[in-house]
Formats: sequence, structure tokens, C-alpha cells
Amino acid sequence: MPFQYYPNNQMYINDLQQMKDKIESQIKQYQQNSQQPVPITQNFQIAPQNNVNGLESKYAESIDDVKNTFVMKIGVFVNKDYSTLWIKDYTGNIRTFKTEEIIEMDEKDKEIYALKKEIEEMKGMITNANSNNRDVDEQIAVKKSSRVSSSAKSNEK
Repeated sequence: MPFQYYPNNQMYINDLQQMKDKIESQIKQYQQNSQQPVPITQNFQIAPQNNVNGLESKYAESIDDVKNTFVMKIGVFVNKDYSTLWIKDYTGNIRTFKTEEIIEMDEKDKEIYALKKEIEEMKGMITNANSNNRDVDEQIAVKKSSRVSSSAKSNEK
């Protein structure tokens, strides 16, 4: 820094005052910046994060396929004929279910089913009525034959 010549003391004092003000403003700036900490963020992506709440699904031949498959969410496995379902969570727990197909019926199918059921009930009622009639007929036949046999004896005397 070159030497500055000041013709009077007042100029020298003013120059020092300006330097002092400049230094104080820089100190204030540094203090304000230090009071507002700079956030530090670090992101580690171990594996792609798709929808965590979603499901993974796959065909499996047996439970061994399910055991040997790595899942990061809930995994749903089903065999080719849909008769067995396995659910595996990310901790490795496996649950096994047997499935059954439910065929939805429209209104016409429901009506046909109700009519078939009604016919079967009527057939049952007719069968019961016929067996009751046979019992009654047999009872009547037994009574008639006993009367006939007793009357036949009385005629012989």
C-alpha cells in the first residue's frame, strides 16, 4: 500500500473512520451469515424408490421360487392355475393361501339358479309325498288284509 499524505489531521481521521465503518459492516455480514446455518443434505439412494406402498407380483411354480425371490415391497406370487397364492413381505415372511374362483352371475343366471333350486325342492316334496302315500297305502293294505283275513275266518265259522 503506498503511503498517503494527509494535509491535515481531519482528513486522516475521516479516512480511518471510513475504514472502521467498512470493517464493522463486514463483521456484521459475517455474523449474520453465521447465525443462519447452511443446511447440509446428503441423499443416499440404495435402490430405486418407486411406490413403496405398491405391490410386486410374479408367477411362481412353488414356494421355493417365492423363498428365492428378493422383494423390496410386498410381493404377491401366484401359480399358473391360480390355485395357490403366496404373499411375501420385505422381511422375508411368507403367507400361503388357497384360492377359489368366484363366478359372477348376472340377473338371468341368478334367476335360472333360483328356478333350478325351486325345481329341486319340488322334486323333493314330490318324493316325500310319494313315500308318504306308499306308507299310507301299505298301512291301508295291511289293515284291509287283516280285515279280510279276520272276516274270512268269521265266514268260515
